[in-house]
Amino acid sequence: MFRNRSVVVNISIFLLTLQGTLSLRNVQLLVPDSVERGSRVEMKCVYDLEQEVLYTVKWYRGDREFCRYSPRDVPPLKIFRIPGIEVDRDATDSQRLTIQAATRTANGRYTCEVSADAPSFQTAQVHALMYVVDLPKSGPEMQGLKQYYRPGMKLKVECVSHNSLPAANLSFFINSEPAHKQHVWHRVGPANGSLWNAYSTIQFVVQKHHFIRGKMKIRCTANIYSIYLKSNEQCALEERVPTTPDSLPEINEVVLYPIHRMAETSDCE
Repeated sequence: MFRNRSVVVNISIFLLTLQGTLSLRNVQLLVPDSVERGSRVEMKCVYDLEQEVLYTVKWYRGDREFCRYSPRDVPPLKIFRIPGIEVDRDATDSQRLTIQAATRTANGRYTCEVSADAPSFQTAQVHALMYVVDLPKSGPEMQGLKQYYRPGMKLKVECVSHNSLPAANLSFFINSEPAHKQHVWHRVGPANGSLWNAYSTIQFVVQKHHFIRGKMKIRCTANIYSIYLKSNEQCALEERVPTTPDSLPEINEVVLYPIHRMAETSDCE
């Protein structure tokens, strides 16, 4: 499984200033692009105030503010509760926000708004998306691969990844090389509750070049964003067709047949 990758997004920045000098700089929002449902999530709003003093840091889920840090207030941290988003007070400060356990409500766009104090009151907003996912309990399954193939035979293998949200992305590889798109078909179907199954089928006519030292490897890989990556690889062997010479050399053999002497008085069968 991949380690969560933080996404740095720096868009939709607006600056309001009463003076000509800009001091609030390099505002960035670091949010994992995907997290497993139920996991602990830490976000960071990084900024450089230079000579300015911090006025507030506001956090939004969608268009709704759910957390605010104002160093001059007592206490400085205020939480506006959204059902399904539980903020850990002890792990949240002027640059960090921690969600105790990600629910599906936590899926979506987050905004960090930073404001400097008087006299400039400069303000900057940055946005990032985070997806909350349900991961499969096991890796992808493959079925249909035979033990032996020879050039000219048809190969058909199906790969299934069960019970995830969203459905996993499936990819086929032949000897570690991506399979041609025209040989692969994908579909998804409902599983338990809101979860989905992903199906992928590969079909092609086996050629001589598919075998490397008498082996052909077929691998199916399932991935969900950057948080999940698992594979299933199986091998098939090249079937050896025995060859016979066109003509066999003539061999003169002496064949001996046993002779049994029967008694004249006995019956013959």
